[in-house]
Amino acid sequence: LPKEIGELKNLERLDLLKNQLTTLPKEIGELKNLKELGLYKNPLATQEKEKIKALLPNCNVEFD
Repeated sequence: LPKEIGELKNLERLDLLKNQLTTLPKEIGELKNLKELGLYKNPLATQEKEKIKALLPNCNVEFD
């Protein structure tokens, strides 16, 4: 996922189902309007999941 994802300021929902992602760029935290982030079936480590939740405190992040 490119770091330019952070430029999509008005994005409200993002589904990244089955993309074999192990990390997300820190710029994901710039998506202040993001309400839902679907990360089903990606091999994210627990530490990475916690980082994502911290970057997006007002977003419903679903991993499973």
